Amino acid sequence: MEILKLMYLAAGPGIALAVYIYYSDKWEPKSKVMVVKAFLLGGLACFPAAYAETVFQKVLGLEGILNGNSSDMWWQKVFYAFIGVALVEELCKFIFLKGFIYDDREFSEPFDGIVFGGILGCGFATVENFFYVFRLGQETGMLRLFTAVPSHVFLGIILGYFMGRAKFSFEPEKELWKGLVLVVILHGIYDTAAFSRAGWSYFVIFGMVFLSIYFGLRAKKDLEKHSAVIEFSPAQFMLVKKGIKKGPLHLKDIRCLLSEGKLSPEDFLIAKKSGKTKSVKEIFSSKIISQYKGLTKIPTQGQSISFFLILYGLTFGLYFYFWFLRNYRKFRNHKGIKINPELKFLELLILSIIPYFVLGMILGKLMDFPFQPFIKVSLDWIIAGIQAAFLFLQLRIIKRFLKRRIKGTFNVPAIVLQYFILDGSIKMLPSDMSYYLFYAIILILFQGVVLALVQEDLNRYWQQERRRLALTK
Repeated sequence: MEILKLMYLAAGPGIALAVYIYYSDKWEPKSKVMVVKAFLLGGLACFPAAYAETVFQKVLGLEGILNGNSSDMWWQKVFYAFIGVALVEELCKFIFLKGFIYDDREFSEPFDGIVFGGILGCGFATVENFFYVFRLGQETGMLRLFTAVPSHVFLGIILGYFMGRAKFSFEPEKELWKGLVLVVILHGIYDTAAFSRAGWSYFVIFGMVFLSIYFGLRAKKDLEKHSAVIEFSPAQFMLVKKGIKKGPLHLKDIRCLLSEGKLSPEDFLIAKKSGKTKSVKEIFSSKIISQYKGLTKIPTQGQSISFFLILYGLTFGLYFYFWFLRNYRKFRNHKGIKINPELKFLELLILSIIPYFVLGMILGKLMDFPFQPFIKVSLDWIIAGIQAAFLFLQLRIIKRFLKRRIKGTFNVPAIVLQYFILDGSIKMLPSDMSYYLFYAIILILFQGVVLALVQEDLNRYWQQERRRLALTK
């Protein structure tokens, strides 16, 4: 049973993220054969990387660096982190992605770089996880669940982003170098902090993980827009072969011909409207994203209430942050509100979590401070208030759109007050009380139910928006 737990802990996160990335390709999902191939290639890339890292350790005399027994100079650790680990691992991923997937005909649009790069990163993270989890145990697996695994996956997405741009660019080498340098820098800083084992290292490690996720999601969002233009653009082109014009072809038809091997990025087509001759590279270049604002925005789907509650309970309320981010993104994309969802998410995360780290450091040095319990309780309610304030601001925006389409929607102050009371109560529970986990889960589920009332109204709203769009076509 213990082996099964370790296997699940080692393989589960990478496979789960691979599934998420696969279903991110909304318009033309890749064949499962290619997806499995990318995952396995990522796993294979782990072996030459591990061998090269071992060689670097022996050459530099750093055999004890991974278990904390090394007393080497700081510059040796920095050199090994950037060159012996970050460059080696990212270069192996780069070579496998470039050598085995980049020129495949199923790599038919820039967004495919996100899919293949991310899934290759999942394969790498999964195999590496087996090495660490079976050797060092469950605690290491839990730590890597929030650090190394997402870091590898989102660095793979970033690398894939630049590879996708490179394939449809007139300066592919420039894009490839930019991608490789960026992921090596992010990875190198992460490993430098990990090898230092200093008190501040955890802040840097989690900071680099967050930065990798942020850049990866931004890259994914950018090429999702690119993919949407290919799917919905009204632009038409004519294919000329042996003096005979074939077409007209929309961008999605060109993508289909690329994936079937009937076209290559170097082939030329004639724009039906202007009569200009353009290569597929030029047509699919990053410039076409300028058409995105003119496209008809398809309203998003809602979210199953039962699925929402399951996610909320399984993540012990952490899903609130992602729900918060998703709602801002959906209304920004569909309604064009002037707001930066990622920045709002970052503000909420920093104001909700960082104070606990700061408090822990301060109170750790003031063990006998008489007002310690009072300070902690006050901070708990302040954090609950900050989260409630962010929720209030978002719900006001949502309510403004909902009242134009549906009647009898949620009451903003009532929802925020209930959320605030439940959130503060969860934080107030003493961790040493009997049945602590049971009471905490019950309160968390009640908190999820409160937000589920909002989600239910959102589902009704998006359903009506989709109906309205269908009637106008």
